[in-house]
Amino acid sequence: MARTDLQRLRHSLVDQIMSTYLDRLAQRRPVSPFERMAINAFGATIADDLAIKLMTPDNLSALLKSGTVRNGAENITFGTISSLAELDISNIFVFAGRITVVKPVEFALQLGDSRDAGSVSMHLDGTTWKLSGIGLPPKVLANMVDRLPTR
Repeated sequence: MARTDLQRLRHSLVDQIMSTYLDRLAQRRPVSPFERMAINAFGATIADDLAIKLMTPDNLSALLKSGTVRNGAENITFGTISSLAELDISNIFVFAGRITVVKPVEFALQLGDSRDAGSVSMHLDGTTWKLSGIGLPPKVLANMVDRLPTR
């Protein structure tokens, strides 16, 4: 937890959940600009609560070690991503190809070959790199959004 920027990580998760939720609603019916604004304002509190439940020390540890995305408080598993612990760094060229510079002080690391592998983002804070985001695969996000109200 000491090497995690909790605020950036929470914002990362909330943004992904809200984006997936709005996309799901837009597939079923048109979403008006006013409704989109209201969902972003009030829905973010629900997504924020979910993100906080995902960010417990036990859940983050399990996510990074085994790739399991779960809500320990309600004993719900949403799916898995590729594990950071199992990332093969023996081939430096493949490893380097998975790194994307987001900003001069932030990079994203794709955990596998496909979109379903997930990713992590690291942000330079002072002299150390901190976990600042987890890119969840579409399947995992869909499982999370399925639990949110659609009306």
